[in-house]
Amino acid sequence: MRSPTLPSTKVGIDRPTSSEEFELILLVVYYAVYVFSNASTTYEPSNSPAKHLVMGALALVSLVASPAAALRSLLLFLPVMAIYVVGGLGNYAVVAAVFALALPAVSRSLHIIVAHRRSGVIGLLLIISLMPAAIAVSELSLSSLWSEQYGRGRLLMGYWHPKEAAASFALPLVLWMLTRRRGPGAGIMLLVPAMLWVVGSRNVALAVGLAFWLWRFPRTTKSVLMTLAIATALLLLVVANLYDLFDELSSARLSVWFDALVDPRGLADDDFVLGSRLAIDSYYVEVLASAGAAGLAVIALWISGLYLVLRRHQRPYVLAVPFFWAILLFAGFDSGIVSTGNMMHVVLWAFAASPLVRRKRRSRKPLQQLAAHPVAATGAG
Repeated sequence: MRSPTLPSTKVGIDRPTSSEEFELILLVVYYAVYVFSNASTTYEPSNSPAKHLVMGALALVSLVASPAAALRSLLLFLPVMAIYVVGGLGNYAVVAAVFALALPAVSRSLHIIVAHRRSGVIGLLLIISLMPAAIAVSELSLSSLWSEQYGRGRLLMGYWHPKEAAASFALPLVLWMLTRRRGPGAGIMLLVPAMLWVVGSRNVALAVGLAFWLWRFPRTTKSVLMTLAIATALLLLVVANLYDLFDELSSARLSVWFDALVDPRGLADDDFVLGSRLAIDSYYVEVLASAGAAGLAVIALWISGLYLVLRRHQRPYVLAVPFFWAILLFAGFDSGIVSTGNMMHVVLWAFAASPLVRRKRRSRKPLQQLAAHPVAATGAG
């Protein structure tokens, strides 16, 4: 399928209000705090709760500026919060609530950047993302630029973990691709995930790639995914040590998942204020271990209902369903699905949930132009 050309993004778009500009400034501050909290030449994360506090401030501004949208977003993620409470993870229920309240403001801010082609803001985000690398170079800590600390060679770029590096780079790269006048071509949509893969996070690379591939080439992408599913089924029949193979490909996640299911008692000991985090590396296994099969069934129903609602809005919001599939994939190989401490949640949910969390008077405008090309007609679901 030929990649369609995007019309001008400035057609029929409202000028951002002063409160929306303030939200955008707060989002940039949050991004900067997030990046610097993950900058480390010793492979150790910061214990500071600063990024959570800045997101809390953004949540407060969002609630004051648009209370209906903030409360609607809070209700949207209520099942996630309930599962955390049932599983004894009350701290994460609070984190999810703060994220939900802030999401309308985050979504508005990112849509404004895209709709008005705020290249200066994107450039600023990119510069901020490179600051950990600059710090590492200034300290002559070359091992924190490229390291085998995590089992294989990773381009850490001054970050303590490859996922944090890739997630930090993902935000400006995603915005850059969305603001291109002709839209991202096939080459760029292969190059950007490849760059994130080299940084060392397959999960971030695949999530970003899936979001854009489903948006621009939905039929081809579905065919490729179906082929991969069939190939995997055949592997189950012919490979004797398939567990070891998948465990290696998933960076030992299978072993972590089985350990968590066998002994889930450590789940409730987490404390986000002290900077520790769940380390199961799968939200779905996390739910199963903490809330059982009933909790997993609730999340499955929530996902199904949300998907059906987003499909109804996919013509004016052509990014919603592709980015929703991307967040579901990402959550399969990372802890949590809604968190103030995960940049990929910010990037993906801002577009995936936009039909449900943005103001009615402005909800159809900032990315309305994307609905004009053929992808909107074919859908991405």
